[in-house]
This record gives sequence, structure tokens and C-alpha cells, in this order.
Amino acid sequence: MYNNRGDFVFFSQFKSLTLPIKILLVTVLLAHLSYYLVLPIFPILLKVVKGLTILQIGTVLAVSSFSYQGGSILGGYLADQFGRRTVITVGAFIKGLALIGFGLATSYPMLIVVALFNGIGGGLNAPSTKAAIAEITSKQGDQTTVFSLRGIAANMGIGVAGLLVYTVFGNQSSSVFYVAAVIFFLVGTLSWFFVPSECDTQPCDKVPIRSYLQVFRNKAYIAFSAMSILIWGLYVQFALALPLTGERILDNPAAVSLIWTINSLLVVVFQTFITNKIIKRISSMTAFAIGALFIGIGISSLYYATNFYFLIFSGLIFIIGEMIIMPTVDIVITRISAGQLMSTYFGIANFVAGLGEGLGNFSGSRLLSIGLGSYLPWLTYLSVAILIAILIYSVRLFPPIQKAFSKPPEGSHV
Repeated sequence: MYNNRGDFVFFSQFKSLTLPIKILLVTVLLAHLSYYLVLPIFPILLKVVKGLTILQIGTVLAVSSFSYQGGSILGGYLADQFGRRTVITVGAFIKGLALIGFGLATSYPMLIVVALFNGIGGGLNAPSTKAAIAEITSKQGDQTTVFSLRGIAANMGIGVAGLLVYTVFGNQSSSVFYVAAVIFFLVGTLSWFFVPSECDTQPCDKVPIRSYLQVFRNKAYIAFSAMSILIWGLYVQFALALPLTGERILDNPAAVSLIWTINSLLVVVFQTFITNKIIKRISSMTAFAIGALFIGIGISSLYYATNFYFLIFSGLIFIIGEMIIMPTVDIVITRISAGQLMSTYFGIANFVAGLGEGLGNFSGSRLLSIGLGSYLPWLTYLSVAILIAILIYSVRLFPPIQKAFSKPPEGSHV
């Protein structure tokens, strides 16, 4: 957490990075700041301001998640063909316009259309950003360090967003959409001017369509993707269930945003410890199984929440699982991907994440519509988490999985 001179590790390591990596990490911070200005109160805004039912809220979230898949696949392909900088920039501007659309939309059908473009913009931007980080750091040999720093930068943005939502915007202000949009426009501008393009001096090498079949012949990657669908489907339940639980038990539902701030501070302080003491010492599949258990326990514990402090406790359990899973996912994709198709691998990984999140939002909203006070949804979450953990831990013995994931990610310690 601190180096020998007493400096916070993040800042001391950030100083040693090249300018493109610094800019990419800044855009990661800003993108998460924008995203989490909206996320903590999005279900509340859709319910209270836009007048949607829980089922309609789940559908809007699902459409955004599913369209994120299409954007991810398209973005990965376009980035490999035309350069990552262009795709990152275009995605950021589409995302910004969609956020404005959320603020202006006055009907359920309009919100569905806006959610479609919101997902596409995010799908274009996110995987190309990760692929750019992976490509640049592959020449420097410090991918584990940088991906952990990426997680810390993201959570700095999340932490600031939570404080802004609670102290400035409240839980019924659509102005948050416009502020979030401006931030994404800034992300696009910074990316265009400071992220290097592979195609500045000469046209990008066109990757033959048949080369993309390599991805689907990669058995380890296919198995990893199948496990990821389950993990992301479970992971997304917290963002759906926490605001609705807060709206039910708290006098000021906007206080829910502080849970993300607290969780972000925990990541900033403890991600280094988790990376060094857990992620680098166990196999990747074991890390996924342990992370899934923590996430499931954190979500299901919301059943017992009667006050803000118990929400903090549930968030603490959840964030431990997140800190185990998140850096592992990115570094594993980097290790098993082919260099020329790296953006495509990250794009498909984001497609898988969107698929899992979409299915999770769709099924989770229906599960919670049974009633937040019923034990059934929360027992289901816990049971599913246990089954996912057992499944992931069991398939680690599948030969392609064993070969690709038996060793923890290598790289510099953070």
C-alpha cells in the first residue's frame, strides 16, 4: 500500500509509466467516474423519475447489457482492422450521447432505444481500452502491475462518483446523466489526442476473416468464456439488488451511492495486498471460484439488511470477491490471446460479460419481483453462487484449462 518512502504505491508506480499508459489509466478513472455517477441510482431514477416497474427496469438494463455484446464484438474487430484509438474515441462519444438520451427520454420505448446505444458505446470503448493497455505493457513486462493499477484507478473514479451522488445529485436528479455525458466526451477527446494509433504512419494490417477462427479453436478461451458468463450473471445482481434494497429500507436511498465509495476505497487500499497474497499464489480458476463465493454471499446477505451499516457489511463481502476476480480476468485474457487479435479477444470477453450481465439482469429482475422481503430470491443467489464455485473449481482439471490456468499470472508485484 505504501513504499519505503511512505508514498502511496499507486502514485509512485504511476509516475514510472509511459505517457500513453498514464492517459489510458486516466480515461479508465474518468469512465468509471461517469458510469458510477449513474449506476448507484439508475434503478431508482428509472422507477421514481421515469415511472418504470421493476420488470421494465430489468429489461432496460438487459437491453444495455445485450447491446454491449454487439458493440464489443464490433469494436474488437474494428480495432484490429483500423486501430484502437479511433474505436475508443467513437465509443466514448456514442456513450456520452446515450447518457444525454437517458436524461431526455420520457417513455419506456425511448429508454429501450437509448439503452441500445448506451451498450454499443460502452462495448466499443471498453475492450479496445483494455487491449491498448495490454499491447503497450506487453513490451514492458509489467502487465500484472498495470492491470492492478487499472483496477485502482477505476475505483478512484467510483469512489468520487459515490460521494458526488450523495452530496450533490441526490436520488431523483436527471442532471446526473448530463454530467456523466460530459465526462465521456472528455474521455473521447483525451483518447484521440494522446493514445497512440497503430495506423498513424501506415495503414493497419488487415486481419483476414479466417484468422478469427483461431479464437474459436482456443479451447481454454472457450472454457474460460463459459465460466465468465456464469460469473458475470451473478456479479451484476449486486448493482440491481443493492439500490432496490436501499430504496426499501433507507429514508434517503441516495445514501446507497456511499456503498460504492466505501467499496472503492477498500479496493484502492487493499487491491495490492489481494494481488500479492492471493491472486499470484493460487491458480486462476481457483481464484474465480473463491471470488464467486464471496460475491454470492455478499449479495444474498442483503436479505438481512435493515440499516445502512448492514449494507456496508454486504458490500464488504462482495468487494472481496471483486478484488479477486477483476485483475485475474484481464491478465488471463492477455496470456491466452494471440497478439494480432488481442482486441478481438478482449471484445469477445466483453461480449461474454455483456451476455452474462444481460441474462443476470433479466433473470434477477424477475427473481426480485417475487418480493424483496421474501427469502427465495436471496437463497437462490447463494445457491447459484455455490454451484458456480463448485463447477469452476471442478473444470480446472479439464486439460486445456489445466494447461492455461494452472499457474497464477506472472508479472511484477504491486
